[in-house]
Amino acid sequence: MSLWRLVQADLMKLRRSLSLVIVLAIPAMVLVMQCFMRLSGHAAPDWERHALSGAAIWAFLLLPLTATALTALLAQIEHGPRAWSSLLSMPIPKDRVFAAKALLAVALMAVISVLLGAAILASGLLSGALDADAAPTGPIPAALLASVLGRMWLAGLLVVAIQFVVAMATPNFAAPVIVGITGTFFAVAATSAKAGIYFPWLLPVNILAAEGDRALQATLSGAVGGVAVLIAGCWWLARRDWH
Repeated sequence: MSLWRLVQADLMKLRRSLSLVIVLAIPAMVLVMQCFMRLSGHAAPDWERHALSGAAIWAFLLLPLTATALTALLAQIEHGPRAWSSLLSMPIPKDRVFAAKALLAVALMAVISVLLGAAILASGLLSGALDADAAPTGPIPAALLASVLGRMWLAGLLVVAIQFVVAMATPNFAAPVIVGITGTFFAVAATSAKAGIYFPWLLPVNILAAEGDRALQATLSGAVGGVAVLIAGCWWLARRDWH
């Protein structure tokens, strides 16, 4: 079975889980939150800061928690019914089975990033339609927002990879959730620390850094580290004893 067919099969399985709900719920949450902030008069007046504030909410809190939830739910599709033994006994390379699930997790994070960008822009437009005084000023920074969210997706690959390996290796749903929540809250404490530029859960936030070098380092560390951890993780998971 080809890798693409495996991805399609996993996507069909996801329809019976809450994963697709998360894909839609996170952008909707940001849309409602930013509309409320604008209509209450507590949002930045111009479009650029409105867009970047939405991206900051995503990078600092929602991205790592979304990665935690998605990878845990994806793993529970097989962990829940104890289906690993039958799945991995099929005449398919085991590492391909895990690679398909990893690609699906990464792709879903990309879809959420796209929907999030649309939600951030929609929140500004909707606020202006509801109250002219709440409308953001200046040009709509669609290209800037797309660039920022794209780089955050790359920088967040390392967090996705870590959560993916933990979720797949551990049948207990609580384990990856604890790792994700702990990493997210440790990021709060590490924000001002020098070593914070290397902390996986802070890499997406660093895309917003004023220093260009820090943002570039975050993009490269997240993307290269994420791909490396996913490759190594799929190799290791395929060689574990699943009986």
